[in-house]
Amino acid sequence: MDSITKNLAKAQTSSKIVCAKCPTRSKCLNATLTVNEIDSLPAQYIQCTTLHEGDYLYRKGDPLTHIYNLRFGSIKSEIILQDGMRQVTHFSLPGELLGLDGIANGKHQVDTICLSTTEVCLITIGNLKKLTREFPSLMNGIENSLGALLNTTNIHMFDLVNLNATEKLADFLVSYANRLSTAGFDRDNFTLTMNRADLASYLGVKIETLSRSISQLEKMGAIKMNNRQVEFISRKPIFELINPKSLREKHDLKQVRNNAFPPSLDKRKS
Repeated sequence: MDSITKNLAKAQTSSKIVCAKCPTRSKCLNATLTVNEIDSLPAQYIQCTTLHEGDYLYRKGDPLTHIYNLRFGSIKSEIILQDGMRQVTHFSLPGELLGLDGIANGKHQVDTICLSTTEVCLITIGNLKKLTREFPSLMNGIENSLGALLNTTNIHMFDLVNLNATEKLADFLVSYANRLSTAGFDRDNFTLTMNRADLASYLGVKIETLSRSISQLEKMGAIKMNNRQVEFISRKPIFELINPKSLREKHDLKQVRNNAFPPSLDKRKS
């Protein structure tokens, strides 16, 4: 029996207790429901459970049984490559939904592992379908989450291909800080929940390269970093480093170089 199944067997939390004064309710799947509508739901309709560092929320290949809303804590998503190596694909923060990767074929496509003590709210797929029929506006939350996840994935793919290690780190820190801010946390002084190995995996760089990139951002006067504690000193050097215009010019130049004819073929063209 996995960790979440064990915890659910002990869970006795009602929807009313779970949702009352929840700090992430504005970002939750139930954000469109009124307090009275939530209170009208049967007990155990929405459950809440606590997991600990290293626990799996779900694993690749597990059947899709629930959709999860992260109340607090942090969870990493990762895939196992053919050579056995693990690739981190996402870090989830409070207020974000998990489980959407299983919608396509009813099975989860990634492993999700808690990076700290974590609390999640969860609703069964069956109950979610009932709720969306009764409250169609709930579909907006699912659609918005799917759209945000797709946008994040596309941006991350661009970064992996086109940015150098320092640019990747700078872009990640700004984005991560902004996501923390929307969840009500300090965007200028915060603690990363992931270790350097996980962050290096996500950025597609070696740990040694990541360390050099951290030092580079510190020398630029952008951040101070002590272990996992990050303090923004100034965002100006970062914004200059990852200026969209300069990044686009670099990207276009790279494409031209990659698609350029060899010298011999250029002569043939003329």
